[in-house]
Amino acid sequence: MINENTASNNENSLGRDDASSHEKASSYAIPTWKRLTLPETLFPVRSGEVVEALSVEGNAIEVTPFEAFHEEWFSDAKYTKTLGEPFTSYISNEKNHGYVIRSTSRAFDAPVVKLNYKLSTEKPLLVENQLFIAEEGSKLTVVIDYTSDENGVELQHYGTTRVIAKRGSTVRVVKIQRLGAKAFNFDQNFSEVFEGAKLELIDIQLGGQIKAVAYESHLAERHAFADLQSLYFGDQGEALDLSYTMKHFGPKTESLILSKGALGGDSKKVFRGNLFFEKGATQSVGREKEYVVLLDEKVKSDSIPALMCSEDDVIGEHAASVGQLDHEKLFYLMSRGLSLEEAKKLVIKASFEEVLITLKDDGLKDSILEALDRRL
Repeated sequence: MINENTASNNENSLGRDDASSHEKASSYAIPTWKRLTLPETLFPVRSGEVVEALSVEGNAIEVTPFEAFHEEWFSDAKYTKTLGEPFTSYISNEKNHGYVIRSTSRAFDAPVVKLNYKLSTEKPLLVENQLFIAEEGSKLTVVIDYTSDENGVELQHYGTTRVIAKRGSTVRVVKIQRLGAKAFNFDQNFSEVFEGAKLELIDIQLGGQIKAVAYESHLAERHAFADLQSLYFGDQGEALDLSYTMKHFGPKTESLILSKGALGGDSKKVFRGNLFFEKGATQSVGREKEYVVLLDEKVKSDSIPALMCSEDDVIGEHAASVGQLDHEKLFYLMSRGLSLEEAKKLVIKASFEEVLITLKDDGLKDSILEALDRRL
């Protein structure tokens, strides 16, 4: 499912880029080769709302249905990027869910908003449009969990999430996707991080036949910080297209991309870690790391790091590790009484620990490990 021949006759390409106010200063484009070939059943007609649960822990949080928000705010072309304009237009016109969540909280503990979406045979389609805003000096945490009961049903999720981290704010956005084995998951995310703000993104992809995920964060002003932690698993016949981009515009900005995955069966994965240093991003630092464990010989794993630089005084680093399970570790664990299957599970889960620990929620972490156990 991953090849270089994307659908060109219907503009369903995941790689289409549009100019934005920031991109006009850049002569570099995000690499788009080896894009995912799209299924013919994309963009179904809206079929009613999905089952959803919303909870808010904390004060100074305003939650508004997205329909009430003035959409002209997104007229700038930069909000039609990542997965491409056709996806953004479809989501804008056919959305059946979404919120504007705004925080003014300066409490020591960040307020937490939890969204749980459950897809089913009766409600197989989720088209969501989300906007999260942290006002100056405020804190906000949003956790979104996508689940389903059935493995044999073709479920579809299309999502756009925008995050605005204003000066001095702290934002955490956690997304957990554990849909059924035949689900399609297309999710695009765009963030702007302003002076002194801190953004933490956690993306966990466990379910779905097709997983196409794109994150793009703009570190717009000095001392902005963005951290993206990614965890993924692919198995028989599954395809993953993962694109994570950090663009440095302000001086003394910092970014980190850390991705850990495991691939089994004949699954296919393309990973893109993109670091951009635009003119004016002096003394900025960007780091990107990917670690993937291959569980079978038929697995296909492509990693495409890119570092684009228009500024001299910057630090950009890429690191990648691809390999099979360590046989010495497996032998040691088996000598302690574990079966081969149990030893493999333990090694894989241990490799994911660095990402899982950032959840800061033991209950959520345990539920993810249980879902991973079932997949393994």
